[in-house]
Parts: sequence; structure tokens; C-alpha cells
Amino acid sequence: MKNHESDKPDFYMSANEYDALEKPRKCYAIRRFSGKRRDNYLLIRIDPPIAPGEVEGFDSEISEVIVATRHQGATLFPISEWPVYVHVALPVVPGRHYRTVVSTQIGDIAAEAWARLYPTEEDARNKNHDCGKK
Repeated sequence: MKNHESDKPDFYMSANEYDALEKPRKCYAIRRFSGKRRDNYLLIRIDPPIAPGEVEGFDSEISEVIVATRHQGATLFPISEWPVYVHVALPVVPGRHYRTVVSTQIGDIAAEAWARLYPTEEDARNKNHDCGKK
């Protein structure tokens, strides 16, 4: 993945049903990794980060999240159709209840939300479902 200190974002993310991700966030791909069931997880840096306390069990800001496609046939490597519907996962916090925990190369994670990835900030702001269609 590329160095993103001054690069433009790889894509943007927003969600309807999850307050902590409702506002569009710039996303920078960090690395692909795998778990027991799939090999298409993507660790991303988000800007702005999620503020401390916005997610139960996290008392510090969250600047990195894991995404994986929600729909069969969709891919992040490379993204070929927009928007991309994704699961947003975070590291497991001890003592917090989770419906499902997934073991991966970078540790145990749990899905926190559903979101969409968009090619532009405007598409993410407007939640443009037709952004990938010509």
C-alpha cells in the first residue's frame, strides 16, 4: 500500500445506521490480511478518527478500522463497482459481549457496523447509490 502522508484518500466511507460513521470519512488503505473464513479484510486509517467514547468499550479515539465486503462477488482488491457495501470491524474489547468474533492474522475482531465506501467525498456525503454507474 502507498504512503499516505500527503496522498489523496483511496476512498471515502459513511454509514446510515451508525452514528459514529455517519459523517463521511477519508479512508487510506494500510494492508490486506486474512482470517479463517476469508482473505479479503482491509485495514484502513480513517480521517477524522472516531472520537473517544463514541463506540462502547473504546475510551480513546479510533483511527483504524477493518473493512470486508458484505455482498458475495464484491471485492476490495481492486474495487470495481461503487459503492461498496462493507462490514466495519474493530478489535475485540475484553468484557464486551459480541455476537460473533472472528480470528484473523492481526487478532480477534468483531463487526461493529455496516457502511458504504465511495469514490468521492461528495458521493459519500450524498450517499450516492449510483456513483459507480455510468
